[in-house]
Amino acid sequence: MLQEDLNFVQVVSIVASRFGCTIDSIDIETRTVSITCPGGTEQEIECAIAIGDVMEGKVDSKGIWALC
Repeated sequence: MLQEDLNFVQVVSIVASRFGCTIDSIDIETRTVSITCPGGTEQEIECAIAIGDVMEGKVDSKGIWALC
């Protein structure tokens, strides 16, 4: 597994955890994630947007690591 793949998995894990969501599956090749959140579809969308924001550099990823 490449370092960028590991970083992707870590970001998904941390963000999903902060939202209280569970990860159903991760496809490393296509960067596709299936999540389930207790708040339903709206919370799942918010979590997905947050993951995208971190991956696109819109959120300081170092701040995300500090939340652990």
